[in-house]
Formats: sequence, C-alpha cells, structure tokens
Amino acid sequence: MIMRVGIIGMGVISKFYVDALKDKLKSHELVAVCDLNMERLKPFNNSEILCFTNYHDLLAQKNIDAVIVNVPNDKHFEICRDVLLAGKHVCCEKPMTLTLNEANQLVAISHETNLTLFTAFHRRYNIHFVKALKEFGSISEIKSVHANYLELIEEHAGHDKWYLQPERCGGGCVADNGPNVFDTLSFFLGKMVVTSANITRDEHNVDVKSSINLKNDYGVTISVDLDWAYQQGEKKDIYITLKDGREIYVDMLKDFTEFKSSLYHEYEEILIDFKKQIVFGGCHGEEGLDAVRLVQETYEAEVSKV
Repeated sequence: MIMRVGIIGMGVISKFYVDALKDKLKSHELVAVCDLNMERLKPFNNSEILCFTNYHDLLAQKNIDAVIVNVPNDKHFEICRDVLLAGKHVCCEKPMTLTLNEANQLVAISHETNLTLFTAFHRRYNIHFVKALKEFGSISEIKSVHANYLELIEEHAGHDKWYLQPERCGGGCVADNGPNVFDTLSFFLGKMVVTSANITRDEHNVDVKSSINLKNDYGVTISVDLDWAYQQGEKKDIYITLKDGREIYVDMLKDFTEFKSSLYHEYEEILIDFKKQIVFGGCHGEEGLDAVRLVQETYEAEVSKV
C-alpha cells in the first residue's frame, strides 16, 4: 500500500520530509504541500504535487491518506485537530501542543476518530542511539543517564523566526528541545518525572538554558542540559552509566559532518514508523502527550534567573 501524504508548513524541517518522500521511500507518495508563503511552494509548481496556501483546501483532497503538520508550535493543536476531523492520520512535529489540556483533547479526538496521532521525535531513530541500546539488556542495569542538547538556536531556526517568540514557540529551549530529549530518554527509561529544574532566561524572557533532574520508577539518576546559546557548534549526546561500571557514550552527531545531516536518516525512519503505526493502529498521541507533560513539569519546577 502506498501512503499518500500531504505536508502543511514548508519551513526549515520540511526539506527532510521532502527528501525522504521524493527520493528515498517507494512506499510513500508526496501528494500535496501547503504554506502561507508562496515562495516556499515554488519548487513544486512544475510538478504533479498540488500546492495550497490554505490548509483546509489540502484537507479537502480525497487522495490524501495522512498529513504532516510542520507549522509553528502555537498552531499545532488547531491544525492537528482539523486534520483528524477531516478523516486523515496526522504526524506532528514536536511539541505536539503547547499545553497539557490541548494534548489531552487531541488524544481524545484521535481515539474517537480511530485515526493515528503520531509525533515526530526524530532522535529515537538516530543510528548511534539505536546501536547503543543494544549494549545493555534492561533498565535494571542502568545507574545513571545524562543527556546534552546544546545548540545556537539562531543557526537552527533559519528563516523561521517564530522559534524566538515565546508565545509562538511555547517558551524557549525547554518547550522546543525538551520534548526531543525527553522522548529519547523515555524511549529506554520508561516514564519519568521532573524533580528539579534550573532555568536561565534572556532579556526577552526566553529560556535559553536549563539543567533538569528527573527520576523514573527504576531509581535511575537522570539529568538533562539544554542550551540555546551554545557557541561551540552543536552537541547532542547521551552518557549511560551502568551498575557494573561500564559507560556507554552516544554521540548522535558522530560522522555527520554537514550541518543537520543526521536528520535525513532520522526523518526517513519517522515516515516508515508513521506508516507502520497507521497499519497496526493503536497510536493515539500518548507519547507526544507525555513529552508535553514533562515540559510543563519542568517549567513548574524551575528556579529561574536572568
């Protein structure tokens, strides 16, 4: 079965979806794209791919099975809701929503419509991360975990300036990068809760740095460092210390020398998994909701400083 896909929002991340859909995956077909900015639609003008500036027009197309929502964070809830109510499966960029109430509403609609609600947590598919998880057998072997997600946000945002607008992003590094890190850790540590958070905000009240402590049901010591003002390039890694003294180091950017090049294989795997979840059913946004919960817990636990 070919999964026919539409994309709403052609910002900086869209090129990774387009690359996988047009050049890599024979089991998927890019049918339509949508963006308010017509300049972003120009690469598709001379193709068979339909172009829209109103996402409701895209949702009205009967030949679309599933939709990728790749818009500013504050629009996720409204558009994901409309996609589900239009009878189509949805893959949403993280965070799924800005509030826990919105996330719960989407999960409920996904159940009611029996449609897949999937969140694009790309780091869980990173080849170095996947390989590292094979080096131990169970959570009970783990003593502690530390993760770094450090970058200069201006480099990553590109032309998408909404990242630096708290009301659109949902905050700063905690709201936008937090979900990726939380999901990556939850993927092998199970459910976590935040125990403390130290957050640094800039003069615009954007959280640009945070140190977060968490715990899970297995007594693992978990810590996360986020930084949006990292001046030394980019650092995305995990240290896993086992009870037998071994340390497993995961550098998720190892061998990916080109900026953001690790995302190509990760987004290909997102689309493969998205289709799998649709085929087998039962994916109704629970993982996206859990990441939203952890973001909320982080802000509630913060000890802030400017």
